[in-house]
Amino acid sequence: MDLHLPILPGTDVSLYNAMIYVFLEENFIDADMVAHYLSFQEGEQKRTFDDFTRHIAKYQPETAAKTCGVTARDIREAAFLFASSKATLSLWTMGLNQQVQGTASNRLVSAMHLLTGHFGRPGATPFSLTGQPNACGGVRDTGSLAHALPNGRLVANPKHREEMEDLWKVPRGRISPKPGYHTVALFDAMNRGAVKCCLVMCTNPGQTLPNVTVYREGMEKTFLVVVDAFHPTETTKFADVVLPAALWVEKEGVTGNAERRYHLYPKLVDPPGEAKSDLEILVDLATRLGHGDLIAARTPQDVWDEWRKVSAHSKYNFEGITYERLQRERGILWPCPTETHPGTKRRYVPGQDPMASGTGRFDFYGKSDGRAVVWLDHQEEPLDLYTDEYPLIFNTGRILEHWHTMTITGQAPTLKNIHPDYLEIHPYDAHRFKITDGDPVIVKSRRGEVELRARLSDIVQPGMVFATMHSARHLINQSTHDAHDPFSKQPAYKRCAVSVRTKTAS
Repeated sequence: MDLHLPILPGTDVSLYNAMIYVFLEENFIDADMVAHYLSFQEGEQKRTFDDFTRHIAKYQPETAAKTCGVTARDIREAAFLFASSKATLSLWTMGLNQQVQGTASNRLVSAMHLLTGHFGRPGATPFSLTGQPNACGGVRDTGSLAHALPNGRLVANPKHREEMEDLWKVPRGRISPKPGYHTVALFDAMNRGAVKCCLVMCTNPGQTLPNVTVYREGMEKTFLVVVDAFHPTETTKFADVVLPAALWVEKEGVTGNAERRYHLYPKLVDPPGEAKSDLEILVDLATRLGHGDLIAARTPQDVWDEWRKVSAHSKYNFEGITYERLQRERGILWPCPTETHPGTKRRYVPGQDPMASGTGRFDFYGKSDGRAVVWLDHQEEPLDLYTDEYPLIFNTGRILEHWHTMTITGQAPTLKNIHPDYLEIHPYDAHRFKITDGDPVIVKSRRGEVELRARLSDIVQPGMVFATMHSARHLINQSTHDAHDPFSKQPAYKRCAVSVRTKTAS
């Protein structure tokens, strides 16, 4: 049964706390989980289960309903269905993540599963559907984030730095203890002149960054090198150098998806002209910068073998996923420590996960005490409150037929008649603002404005409007907010206050 509730963006913390309140009220809490497998924390402070119940008491459904825009009855029904099911699976996409409390919302979904015991068995788990292919395997797992090192290690952790320096055979102290810029901070630094040169690969920030006008100005000030398979894009407009990159069918490599499954993608055709794979481009760049001696692995298979060896010294261990196995098998789930191991369906379950020890139900071995953390998270004041001047909430996202900035799908003949340049608005709001279906409208926020065509729809709630982020013809990110989650650094694409008026009324 679909438990989706059309809550107001940015109010998830209230909703999930209220659902947990119902779990406590109706005795749906798994006492064995609380006693043996969970710990509780608020910020940097350890908390008890009693502290947690007192915290949750502030979020009765009747109270939370006023914040979330749904009824207390709906919250109670959703909580009952969630907890009483034989197995509950939670799936979510970017709506939960792209807000200033995205991390808190994710933690609370996981907490609901842990507290009710819907974890670690068939059909019972929280499952985040991430926004891009290989975002897990090629970005998070490899440590390709400003604060991270491979396999869950952190730049700020001295032990982790030393481990990687030894594995990479570089002198101790070579890795800086200071994390680099996260995405929004990086482009802000470019705007301030603190970054002189930037290499952009596999993304189109000239279109996708929130509050994009400010950061496009920064790109003009920076020596920008763009590695791109398509030209022009909104980012290559600002590039000093554009390097042609091979498409996925024109290169070989391993990708990882959200279920921890690694796949081998074989090269099917040669890239045209001077186009090269990302790996070839990076190796060439390192050589030209005088650091070629640091790059021991220079082919896709050599890179994978090095990566397996690095994983063997971590709790991600997938040393057993050899290139030969990937060529024979249709993907393998890690952990997979030996070449005879079949791969792990469910983590943290002794007997199923080779990294989990003991005979209990779970071993959350990422923590020294073997317990998963349930966080006490508070609902913060929603971002960018609407006012008489900006009376609507602007939500952004995607549609089925197009992908991100349409660099590929925008070229497909079968999709060219599917236009994403519209603003969904509820008929009630259209009546309020004298807008009819098909009118050209101006969507204006405190940061900028964009012109779209109105599409009347009851899919959106009254008080909310929706547009896609696909089209470069109408840059909706001139209006979106660049505030971001303090932990994940995800921008708050899903909520900003706007006004909408017909273009003729301007």
